[in-house]
Amino acid sequence: NECEADGLMIIGNILSFFAALFMVASCVVKRKQAVFFCQFLECTLLAVASVFFGSLAGMTTLVLSAVRNLVVAKDRYTKPVMVAFVILTIVAGLLANTRGLVGLLPVLATVEYTICCHYIEGEMATKCSIFVNVLLWIVYSFLICDFSTAISDSIVLVVDTVAIVRLWRSERSGCRREGAAEEH
Repeated sequence: NECEADGLMIIGNILSFFAALFMVASCVVKRKQAVFFCQFLECTLLAVASVFFGSLAGMTTLVLSAVRNLVVAKDRYTKPVMVAFVILTIVAGLLANTRGLVGLLPVLATVEYTICCHYIEGEMATKCSIFVNVLLWIVYSFLICDFSTAISDSIVLVVDTVAIVRLWRSERSGCRREGAAEEH
């Protein structure tokens, strides 16, 4: 029934809106544990929302992301744990995928961020990792009609892009100043 499907989509978008509030909160809090706890809550709500969008691969990867975020928040995110999450995400995501190539986007996004949570250091690398991750989720969200997430993630993408450009410019001007100082 089309009305039933519309109702499910509305519920999914409402849940996604509340999840976006936790994403905003994660940008405001200072401590790493608080950031990842907010991201845990965001992923949990998005996993529930995914059920209403009929996205099993999204739900599966988001549940694993939520658990991963708790592990990171508790400072227990070691390389073996990261490898286990990557394998679980790929296997569970592929088994749960009912949307073909579209269903692979949350798997790819989750694997990317899972690896980056362990290896990435430095502000520029972190911002670029977030850019790639959010871009994948935006495409996926639009394709499954999760407009709340698509819009909120688009805002995050714009803010992240501005931050990357500013950081790149400051690093470039810093290099020129350092080079000029060394020449004298």
